[in-house]
Amino acid sequence: MKIGFVTQWYDPELGSAALPGIISRSLSRRGQDVEVLTGFPNYPSGTLYPGYRVRPYKREVIDGVVVHRAPLFPSHDTRALSRVTNYLSFGSGATAVALTRLPRMDAVLVHGTPATAAAPAMALKRLRGTPFVFHVQDLWPDTVISSGFLKPDRSRRVESALHRFCDAIYRAAHAVAVTSPSMAERIAARGVPEAKIHFVPNWADEQSFTPVVGDAVTASRLGATRPFTVMYAGIFGEFQALDALVEAAALLRNRRDIGFALVGGGVAEDRLRARVAELELDNVSFAPMQPFSEMAAVLAAGNVQVISLQDRPLSNRTLPSKLQGTLSAGRPIIGALAGDAAAVVRESGAGPVVTPGSSTELADATIRLADAPREEVAGLGRRAHEYYLDNFSEEVSAGRLLDLLSEASVQRGRR
Repeated sequence: MKIGFVTQWYDPELGSAALPGIISRSLSRRGQDVEVLTGFPNYPSGTLYPGYRVRPYKREVIDGVVVHRAPLFPSHDTRALSRVTNYLSFGSGATAVALTRLPRMDAVLVHGTPATAAAPAMALKRLRGTPFVFHVQDLWPDTVISSGFLKPDRSRRVESALHRFCDAIYRAAHAVAVTSPSMAERIAARGVPEAKIHFVPNWADEQSFTPVVGDAVTASRLGATRPFTVMYAGIFGEFQALDALVEAAALLRNRRDIGFALVGGGVAEDRLRARVAELELDNVSFAPMQPFSEMAAVLAAGNVQVISLQDRPLSNRTLPSKLQGTLSAGRPIIGALAGDAAAVVRESGAGPVVTPGSSTELADATIRLADAPREEVAGLGRRAHEYYLDNFSEEVSAGRLLDLLSEASVQRGRR
């Protein structure tokens, strides 16, 4: 089957932007002919990656997958105008490339973040009759409105327009795949038939996120040098609410056996570093974003991984890709989470759940795990991996996604 995959984010971009590459390679390994339509890499910094410059079109092959790059305005800052320009420029640029450069496809998969990524697929359906599956990663317009980018008077007008746009996507899509259970409820409440909505959670790069034994060299390089290390590895954004992690470290500054390692980067990094310096904390270390190929060893350098999201309606309907990666790697978890993600941590038995933003609960959970027998903590990691295999593995989720694309292709052939 010839599959077009539309996504604003793609390799070599890092963090959650690496997920589309995982999906495309998985479909390719299953014998599908996949071609990707994406932008020029700039996530998460908003700066173009070395070796790239924005052009009207670029074709390349990455890991055996043909990649078509469309022009966009590179940005990932907090200014509304810049972010809107980034989204709309990709939607329009990718539509032009889709209609002039993409070969005929049996079906198209849309990685639904931002929702404007659906624009090329909608054009292909209208002009070529190509069916598409919309894989919802972020709920729009909820994501835009909750971001705080827009002033209240303007947000109402934008929300109304985005509601109409998203409703048009859902109507046009052959199927709507959602990555968390609560997303299905929210979308069904918009009038989308339940039979059209399917739960297809994301999975991890299982070659990179796999259970391994930690090594001293990696731990030292990341600053994970104390007997018990609490690690956060990922994007330092506002939604991740990492201030509570720094405050928990301050509460535990007298526990010389406990350290905190923050691995990654993002818009909140400067503020977090400034707070650590202000508090004169010697139990917090920072390390830059690490390559996916090294993530198993990186996660193994921490005794427990923190997964943190703000307690907001939008966040509570999300299963962040970091959760699947950590489960796949078989690491114990402290979940500073609510909603669907908190339910997964509890059901998996991977570790305790604390109130998002509560430094005292996070510190208390850290103490309990640091004082527990090491074999008991290791058991949390084993349960995490087992839960991943049963519920989120590539075998489970990629198969569901491929079934939906196959059904779309078959229905097209019947017309």
